[in-house]
Amino acid sequence: MRSFANKAALRMALAGAVLLLLSGCMRYNEVKLLGVQGAQLTRLDGKGLSVIVLAEVSNPNKYKISLSDPDVDLYLNDRLVGKAVLDSTVVLAANTTRTYRVPLHTDFSQDGNLLPMLLSGALSGSMKVGAKGSIVAKARLLHKRFPFEAEQQIDLR
Repeated sequence: MRSFANKAALRMALAGAVLLLLSGCMRYNEVKLLGVQGAQLTRLDGKGLSVIVLAEVSNPNKYKISLSDPDVDLYLNDRLVGKAVLDSTVVLAANTTRTYRVPLHTDFSQDGNLLPMLLSGALSGSMKVGAKGSIVAKARLLHKRFPFEAEQQIDLR
């Protein structure tokens, strides 16, 4: 019985040492959103909107990072219109600063008061699109949620 307890303790110690060594190899430097270079509205109707945001991001790490699981509120002309959904995973290349295409969409809530705002944007020819929230960055065993806020004027013509 005693040797069984010693073997179990030894296995746990080895597992802990391996995890400690692996986590030491994953030195993490903060990923930075440097700015929004532009945004393209690909769909806008009474049901929702789709947009591609061109975001300049710096990944100073020696490994790729995948972005997923956004918790992002989308705004039109400073008015909340819904939660954003990431259409595909965005992968940040290692040791780079680059502009990435971030495809997002949202379905409007059942709020019928959006129609005047949509008509106003159509008549003026432009609309301000904003996003505020956080997104998960994943690399191997590392998962980190980081906040961001971005705003862009979009030409509707």
